[in-house]
Amino acid sequence: MARLGLSIAARTVGDAVHRNRLRRLIRESFRLQELPPLDIVIRARTAARTAAAVTLRAALQRLWKQIDEAWAQR
Repeated sequence: MARLGLSIAARTVGDAVHRNRLRRLIRESFRLQELPPLDIVIRARTAARTAAAVTLRAALQRLWKQIDEAWAQR
C-alpha cells in the first residue's frame, strides 16, 4: 500500500485556504490510484497556488503514471 506525505509550505503556496485546497486535491487524486507499495512525498511549487484544478489533476495523473512505470521497470 502506498503512503503519501505532503510538504506544502505557507511561504510557497500562501494562506491556509490555498494550502488546504491543494492538500485536498492531492489527497483525492492519490486515493483514486492503484500505486505500488511506496512512500511518496509531494512538495508544492509556487505555481500550484494559481493553477486551475483541472491542470493540477492532469499533472498529478502524469506523476502517478510515471511512478507506476518506474516501479514496473525496476
